[in-house]
Amino acid sequence: MDPILLGVADTIESEFDSEVYKNLSPLEKYHSLLFRSVDKLFGFLGTDRSKIAPYLTDFVSIEAQSLGREGYGFTVKDANDMGFGGLACHTVDLGGASVGGAIGQAHTIVKANPYAVVLVAAADIPKSVFKQVSDLKRLTATVCHKDWEMPYGATLIGLYSLLCERMMFDTGVTSEDLEEITKHFRSLAESNPRAFQFQKPLTEKQLKKPLSGVYSTPMIAIVTDHGFATLITSEIMKQKLIENNIIKKDSEHIYLAGSGHSAHAEYFIQKKDLKSPAALACERAVASSGFSRSEIDYAWIYDCFTGMIIHEASLYFGVSPKETATALRRGKISNGTREIPINLGGGILNYQAAMALSGATGLIDIASQYGLAVDPIPEKLEIPPNVSLLGGNGGIDSINSVVIFSKEKPKPSREPLALKPLDVNVPSPKTGEKATILTVSTIYFNPGGEKKPPYLIVCSTKDNGEMVLTNLYGKDGVEILSKEGLELGKSKVEFQEIEGKIQAVLLS
Repeated sequence: MDPILLGVADTIESEFDSEVYKNLSPLEKYHSLLFRSVDKLFGFLGTDRSKIAPYLTDFVSIEAQSLGREGYGFTVKDANDMGFGGLACHTVDLGGASVGGAIGQAHTIVKANPYAVVLVAAADIPKSVFKQVSDLKRLTATVCHKDWEMPYGATLIGLYSLLCERMMFDTGVTSEDLEEITKHFRSLAESNPRAFQFQKPLTEKQLKKPLSGVYSTPMIAIVTDHGFATLITSEIMKQKLIENNIIKKDSEHIYLAGSGHSAHAEYFIQKKDLKSPAALACERAVASSGFSRSEIDYAWIYDCFTGMIIHEASLYFGVSPKETATALRRGKISNGTREIPINLGGGILNYQAAMALSGATGLIDIASQYGLAVDPIPEKLEIPPNVSLLGGNGGIDSINSVVIFSKEKPKPSREPLALKPLDVNVPSPKTGEKATILTVSTIYFNPGGEKKPPYLIVCSTKDNGEMVLTNLYGKDGVEILSKEGLELGKSKVEFQEIEGKIQAVLLS
């Protein structure tokens, strides 16, 4: 039985009276976003909570990380608070890959039970990481290894910039590529009243002020209050809902053709060779859909940082990062055969994105192309895509989820191609050991952190391939604050203990 998606609704802060909303408690804001999204979805389908409640079988939700609402019990409570008692409840926590993971969970449920009617809905209320120092400190504590990353001043932005610096070195992607790609997708959001960057032109000054390595503020996603809801079921149950006057007779749908999910190490320093789970996740998704990559004619690809959209698109479609970056300057990527448009809503860099459910931005974008979004983005393709891809990333490129949608019935699934497994790095440097600098980045922004910028974070590799993250010192014991003169893959370091920490000392 082929799962189908019936519609998508999302809710943003500006939909509420600003004076009323700002005086709500965090939990009241959360419930407002969640309940309004569900009610908007059901209104779009011509129903309401009480009418559809007897037919719902499952509720899939995502942990609201900013509220500390962790675990299965909160999902059950939310279902009950919405008037849906007795459902099978499922909780997803894949960071930024959670929306794709939740859709994948619903895909699995309906494939196993054609009579399932699955509500996927969630909300979160984080504030911009550039406004709340406490948010940044908590985020750092969540995403950075307490022994091998935090003592060296690692940040989410800094670790992503390490990945980008190495990608640029290996592939020829330039800072100019990053700037032009950022400008293109920002321009799409400026005309969208629901976008965070609505009517906010990008300035050269913003692009030239780095926060970490090559990344400036416009190249980094801003976190906002957001909620979303979607309904996934089978054609059998859709027809039953229509016949029983539960949803409107002209309800449309798209097929949820395939889904894939792959997890790597939780922390940056555990990612052997800086490998990504993106290719594995995409291969599993396209294999389960039966379609090929070359048949995909629209995509939404996660862009928490500008370099990640290049990185992920390249791995999803097996096209070089440089070729991908060149196409992205025009808002396109290659699917391996031809160029296709992506992220017509501007991506999470520019739209709306609560961190744990930032992929909802992409779900709205994809649904808009098929006329299934309650509040569609302004930019839409002239003809709905036959096959589309939704890709999401979580952690420091640690988790990836991919969903394939289609207008036509999915093809018979095939066995995924055999791809190389992902190895895990276990750092254990010893004083006197030597290593080579793999990647390095300058941190200019670390509010609330113990280490004050600017400073370098350096990832070095020993001869056995083991990676170690440190700061960088000269032989005179003075910390080096500039990466000028350093050569990736060539500059040598020796590990020494400095002020109780293993540090890299640059060798001449």
